[in-house]
Amino acid sequence: MADSKRITIVSPIIVLVCIALVASFLLAAVYQMTSPIIAQREADTRNAALKQVLPEASSFTKLDIEPVTGVSEVFQADNGAGIVCSTNCKSTQGGEISMMVGINAIGEINGISVIKHNETAGIGDKVLQESYFKNFYGLSQTDEVMGTDVLSGATKTSSCVKESAKVALEQFALINNGGLVPTPDFTYEEKLANAISKLYPNSGTTLLDTTLAQNVKELYKVSNEQGYVVIVEWNDTISAVAVSNDKKAENVEFIEGTGDDNLVSEIKNIALSQFN
Repeated sequence: MADSKRITIVSPIIVLVCIALVASFLLAAVYQMTSPIIAQREADTRNAALKQVLPEASSFTKLDIEPVTGVSEVFQADNGAGIVCSTNCKSTQGGEISMMVGINAIGEINGISVIKHNETAGIGDKVLQESYFKNFYGLSQTDEVMGTDVLSGATKTSSCVKESAKVALEQFALINNGGLVPTPDFTYEEKLANAISKLYPNSGTTLLDTTLAQNVKELYKVSNEQGYVVIVEWNDTISAVAVSNDKKAENVEFIEGTGDDNLVSEIKNIALSQFN
């Protein structure tokens, strides 16, 4: 009778232990199968964010350095296109705003994207958009960044973006002074892609097969009926000109060479001649 009772008590325990062991084995097996997939997805998401703010980069390598305050990670473009800083700053909701800030090879802010935030919809988050980020593109000095206007009603969030851009420039200066950023060697195609991405971020283009006006090198149609990009070759320069659907020349990005306001005006007129 005692042996029977002992078996009655021990048998459920053994069963439970076996179930726990099998469950642990299955969980471990599932983890082994899914962890590489999850890791690859996380890497793909990160690389997409990196390419968004520095599209001319071929690939990236995470630098094993102690970043400046406000920067959590630094990624260097393997082809010398610049660096991308992962930044964090305090938000109005008590959490953090995580962003990626791309700095091109000549030390200018090239792109900004938001990775995570919990700002109030329609208030703080109106700052975390490309329309506000564009105010920082092309800036290379921290005083220029800090002098950028804040948006009314979203002062704290605006200041957060400014601070992230500022520390990214500081990080670039520190790395560049240490000789860690290689001299870039871009092809014409890479320079063209970079210029177009600045004019129309995150948009595709189609090269049009059409008759070109004098001094017009190429004509592209931007996706979603956003307008055109006219490539102008003039006065020892090659530039990309954004032209709206109502045929207004809006912005110019130099691909080769540079010029003053007078040259920019001439280039815009040449671009518009394509549509006359």
